Amino acid sequence: MTTQFHAAECSGNGREGRLAALQLAGMCAVPLSLKAAILLGVPEILNEAGPDAKLTSEEIGKLILRPAGTSADPENLDRLLRVLACHNIVTECVAACPSNTHTIERRYGSTSVLKYMIASSENGVSLAPLFLLRTDSVYTSALQYLHAPVLDRNAEPFVIANGKNISDCLATESRLSELFNTSMAHHTHIWVSMLLESYRGFEGLSSLVDVGGGVGANLAMVLSRYPDLRGINFDLPHVVARGVQVPRLEHVGGDFFQSVPEGDAVWMKWILHCWSDDSCVKILKSVARALPPQGKLINMDAVLPETSDSSLETQINVCTDMLMMAANKGAKQRTLTQFRKLAQDAGFSSVQIVATIDTLSVLEFHKT
Repeated sequence: MTTQFHAAECSGNGREGRLAALQLAGMCAVPLSLKAAILLGVPEILNEAGPDAKLTSEEIGKLILRPAGTSADPENLDRLLRVLACHNIVTECVAACPSNTHTIERRYGSTSVLKYMIASSENGVSLAPLFLLRTDSVYTSALQYLHAPVLDRNAEPFVIANGKNISDCLATESRLSELFNTSMAHHTHIWVSMLLESYRGFEGLSSLVDVGGGVGANLAMVLSRYPDLRGINFDLPHVVARGVQVPRLEHVGGDFFQSVPEGDAVWMKWILHCWSDDSCVKILKSVARALPPQGKLINMDAVLPETSDSSLETQINVCTDMLMMAANKGAKQRTLTQFRKLAQDAGFSSVQIVATIDTLSVLEFHKT
């Protein structure tokens, strides 16, 4: 009976589920293989070779920067690149080896995905810093404890794994802080650039406060588009101390749980998902106090659908939700209904989605 069951499973519909389970069991190798490629400089090498270039692992290996007297191993590099090729991160073409027709030769090229993984990108459109941040050991170790907040709502995976919370890590570890700030600046450049092409909500404002604005990259981009606008970048003192210096931008250090500077409007990007509901209400109350009666909060954040689906946008946002659960106690992605509840509790009268760019939406919170 048992033997017959296994035979049926092997030849029937069980194969699809079994292979999917096996794929999930090994899926962790994909991002870590890409991380290895980024650290080796493979995206830069393939991109600089040109859009039509196809290089062997030996040719790529010769271009990898390495200590004097050492060389990259072409066989192990080829194994790494095959993982990326199977997931359409690099292209692959196979032909007979010119020097030995009894062996095959694999050649690899760049893709539109790989171009976003160039760590040394000078045009500010690299997702490599964000990728390296999320695959850093401080995050991957915290992800081992995602079960903890299910068993105990007060459990903090990041603290369990690292002995301190993420804010303390960023404040005391310069390497992590620099990677975090760089990843946020590059992320900002990509999505705020697209937002400014379609969203007109900054028009008519004389002052704009960026709450949790980091080093001011968000605000600098907005100010460059609106020459009559004055901006205040507000974040923790040790963060704004490294702020960018551009005309009409003032850096102010403080605690947004206590108060925020006044302005015609407040702008936030990727802030509320870092905090619990109670903390978000405190932040939003500080924002509401700083706004005039007709003022508004322009909040750029992910909005989860009420019903889960298999779209890329939803897959990205629900996975980010797990990163939030691992990183900060109570942090989470939210649905529009949940955003409206936060707004109501903080004294705002309405919230509406006015624009959506890929996985991020712009929600306007109005006082009246």
